[in-house]
Parts: sequence; C-alpha cells; structure tokens
Amino acid sequence: MAGPVDWESFAVMTGGASGALTGLLFVAVSLNANRIARHPVLRAIAAQTLVLFLAPLVMATLLLAPRQTDWALGAELMTAGLAGGLSLLAIGRRRRGPATADQRLTGLFDRRDTSIVVMLLFVAAGAVQASGTSAGLYLLLPASLVAFVSGVLSAWNFLLPPPDLL
Repeated sequence: MAGPVDWESFAVMTGGASGALTGLLFVAVSLNANRIARHPVLRAIAAQTLVLFLAPLVMATLLLAPRQTDWALGAELMTAGLAGGLSLLAIGRRRRGPATADQRLTGLFDRRDTSIVVMLLFVAAGAVQASGTSAGLYLLLPASLVAFVSGVLSAWNFLLPPPDLL
C-alpha cells in the first residue's frame, strides 16, 4: 500500500490548484463585492467556497510535512476535516438559499450536505491513516475533486449569479 511519501505529487498538485483557485475566488468576489455585501446568501456561499478551497490546501500541507507518523497525519487530517465541517455547519445556519437551488445545475454541488461529505471524507481518511493503514489516503482524491468542483461552481455564481440573487 502507498504511504504518505507516495502522495507527494498529489499533494503538490492539489495544493497548487487550491492556492490558485482561492486567489481566483478573491478576484470573483472583488468583482462583485457590492452585490455580495448586500446579499446574505452570496456572503454565505463565498464563505462556503473559501472553506472548500482551503480544505485541500490544508490537506496538501499536512501530507507534505516530512517524517510524520501515520498516527500524527491521521489526527491532523481528522482535525482539519472536523474544523472544516464545523465551519460549514456554522455558515449553513446563516445561509438561506433560493427556492430554486435544487433545480439548478449547481444544485448538487452547491449544497451544505455535499460540502459536509467532503469534510467527512477528510475525517475518514485521517481515521484510517491513524490506524496505520495508508489506504485511507485514497479518500482524499474524491474529497479534493468534489471540493474543487463545488467551489468552482459556487465561484461561477459570483460572476453570473442566478436572476433571483441579483
């Protein structure tokens, strides 16, 4: 089974993509800052998207830390996943999405449930890693992909929001 050292290229690529997407999120938010500031749903979506983009960056940072024990890396991944999940739950309490959110193409990914699943995958990867089995690191792949797709679709809404969010 592959260990954390074998995941270095994945971590470098994911961390780089996460950093770039986080920067692009700030550009998208800046371009529409007045509209976002006036609309609590858009502010919540921006915060959710930021958490989704930062989670893979944190994960990559943890994977790239040298000479960690499996237990330490697992504990760090679980902590990061729990912190991200709690952040998303807090953001979700402030967010009241439009009634048509489930009808949009982005409805599947632009949901708190999907974002929480991303964080639970980080927690599960950490739990398996902490048990001494590196197979849990494979859960980081779908977690990162869903985080990126969800975040990109949310950021797209800042550039071209649905009519009911104007």
